[in-house]
Amino acid sequence: MNKLSKILLVLFIAAAVVLVSNIQAKDPRFLDENRSKIVDPVEKREALRTQIEEMRAEIAANGYTFTVDVNPAMQYTIEQLCNFKPELQTDFWEEEPISEVEGKPGPTLPAAYTANYTSVKDQGSCGSCWAFSTAGMFESILLKKGINTDLSEQWLVSCNTNGWGCNGGNFANSYYLNPGAVLEQCFPYKATDAPCKTGCPYVYVASASKSASNTSAIKTAIYNYGGVSCSVYVSSYFQAYSGGVFNYCTNSPANHAVVLVGWDDSKGAWRMKNSWGRSWGESGMMWITYGCCGIGGGGNYLIY
Repeated sequence: MNKLSKILLVLFIAAAVVLVSNIQAKDPRFLDENRSKIVDPVEKREALRTQIEEMRAEIAANGYTFTVDVNPAMQYTIEQLCNFKPELQTDFWEEEPISEVEGKPGPTLPAAYTANYTSVKDQGSCGSCWAFSTAGMFESILLKKGINTDLSEQWLVSCNTNGWGCNGGNFANSYYLNPGAVLEQCFPYKATDAPCKTGCPYVYVASASKSASNTSAIKTAIYNYGGVSCSVYVSSYFQAYSGGVFNYCTNSPANHAVVLVGWDDSKGAWRMKNSWGRSWGESGMMWITYGCCGIGGGGNYLIY
């Protein structure tokens, strides 16, 4: 190979590398898988912006009814944020008849309703959504009884005997049935698999755990008791949600746990409380269409 041919070969390879890099930089799937590997903050910010523009183009092309933007949760991978594991479910709740709650006739449900709920929290990079879903649901149940409290998610993460933690878990209702709930002030959140702290009093003990397996049952439970824990599938579009009614729906298996606190039939959507801080979504909340991404799956709540 002569000198000119070698030079041309080098230039061709360099051009090919640049082309592939540009294609990858514009591919949301590539960014979602690899953005966590980008160390330089400027490069990371630009990668996120590129991903958002790609998403916005698809949202506009398909007429979806929500918006996306860069938010703090996007500094983490979906695997870090979403470690709900359906296969770990324990059979500790019972189905409650929709038409009868504690022996009383079922209510005539309004077209729109939002239960009281406590402030949105931030799980950080620990995959403890399952703990925040359980604690957030029980806080809402207690608030319905006039008790405004802050429960310790870290106690669920660190002191459960199932081996659950930042690497994943499931609804932890059984720990609120026995021995009971611990307050945040006794065992503050650390976003890590910290050693269990003993000696915290069990301040609130639930009397029963119930399931809500369909839309009517979930609405009835929210109306009568407060928030309902459930699962949902999170994609990069869900992660980037900033407002509107989320309707980018897939049939993928659930990977995240949240709290449903209300609904609006005119939107055909649930009001959902997340655990990624108030800078995500609508101050930490989301509207998501009924059934989208399996929302409502494994619906459950506690009686106090």
